[in-house]
Amino acid sequence: MNLHTKSTFKLSCLLSACILPFSHFAWADTLEVNNATQLQNALKNAAPGDEILLLGGSYLGDKATSGSTKAHFFSSKSGTASNPITVRSKYKSQKQTIKGSSVDSGYLFYLTGDHWVIKDLKFTKAQKGIMLEGANNNTIDNVELWNIGAEAVHMRYYSSNNILSNCYIHDTGKRTGQEGFGEGVYIGTHDGHTAEKLDKSDNNRIGGCSIGPNVTAEAFDIKAGVKGTIIESNYINGSGIIGTSGSPAADSFIDLKGTDNIIRNNRMDWNNDSNIDHAIFTYQEHRSSNIYDNEFTLSSSSPTYKLLEETVHDANNVRLDGGTKIVQADYQLRKIDDAMDSSIEKPAYTYPCYDELTNGCGTVPNDTDTSEPDDTDTTEPDDGDDTTESPTTPPITGNCAGTETVNWNSKTEISIANTNCISFPNDLANETLQAWDSDANSSCNFRGLIESTDGAVSVSVTANYHSFSNLSGKTFKLIPSNNCQYIKVRAY
Repeated sequence: MNLHTKSTFKLSCLLSACILPFSHFAWADTLEVNNATQLQNALKNAAPGDEILLLGGSYLGDKATSGSTKAHFFSSKSGTASNPITVRSKYKSQKQTIKGSSVDSGYLFYLTGDHWVIKDLKFTKAQKGIMLEGANNNTIDNVELWNIGAEAVHMRYYSSNNILSNCYIHDTGKRTGQEGFGEGVYIGTHDGHTAEKLDKSDNNRIGGCSIGPNVTAEAFDIKAGVKGTIIESNYINGSGIIGTSGSPAADSFIDLKGTDNIIRNNRMDWNNDSNIDHAIFTYQEHRSSNIYDNEFTLSSSSPTYKLLEETVHDANNVRLDGGTKIVQADYQLRKIDDAMDSSIEKPAYTYPCYDELTNGCGTVPNDTDTSEPDDTDTTEPDDGDDTTESPTTPPITGNCAGTETVNWNSKTEISIANTNCISFPNDLANETLQAWDSDANSSCNFRGLIESTDGAVSVSVTANYHSFSNLSGKTFKLIPSNNCQYIKVRAY
């Protein structure tokens, strides 16, 4: 372990039991760890301003030694607004994986303290992922969570003013027969109704996250008693939700209770999963939400909302599937209007999204392996570069055999058997290109490259949906790697 000289005493406490002098709490240090025991001890003894850096190593947690029998890793310590406690991978380009023992066992990372920054890490294999209880003013950024038995991230028991940003959450609800509890992000407490003690986990913000596929319950579940939740600039892939066959049922992207929610600038795509019955559901104790500037893709016959409780303020939301049904039943129109509640509005943030989603939020990493990490890996990076290397851009191969013009902001089926280039009326610099598997031709799914004809940039299509925001130019060549001739695109 490499520590600053002034940490000599602190190191001895991390490696063995000791009583720390009061002066320890005035120290702020950089602690490098490379195994689970060192990480557990660093979390137990953290002080304001400390930075805990994970080197290459094994981080398989043990509930018997974490400091909480509920959790594989735990801390009750707090930083301050000016000196938060930080835990992160030392090298952003080599994120370390914090791991539990089973999808049926415990919280993976359990925090009851305030003013933490948790970033550039991966979390897998526990009953619950990151759990905040009575934890306030924390930031969780640029993290991946998968292979979780129930919900991935849960903020409850008066956990307020926390930020979850640029996350990638997938493959939750992995406990057999318990898929209905596999939410992506859960705010508040179940059964926190008016007859019970309300959980005022207020003013939490989730943005820039890519949630799904195989999140078996709702991407977001906001419980009663919660106020001021902001859900913005996220991408939700609904593929893999459990639907009404689960208990409890899960058939929407977002369940809203509580009040004063802001839902804006999100993209929600059912990905042809018929278990998605509607996009947003308001339930008990819901009172007011501003929902605007979102894009929804559902079955064209499905409603955008199922509204049991008032009031949804709806504006500038777009159905990309051509559907026009707003609410499940006509009486629910009384619970919706188009006038935003300005009293609950807060400034929007911008987000880069999880940095391994190289083709933008809503895509998957180039390396899609979700197998268990190797617990014996202690490899150090070759250098100290703390940035993710850009993928190599393949060369342009050949010229266009023909070009099809695609209307702006129009989802268009493309057959590239004879016309292997597409052209848009506008330059795609600072714009968005979406690509889907073809609906009209299901015999195969295009996988390959979309390349600008001037060779400046190319992107890879590796799944049934992608959204790219790093392209430029008007004309692009489609180069399949699997001989499939069909793809659907939209630029806007």
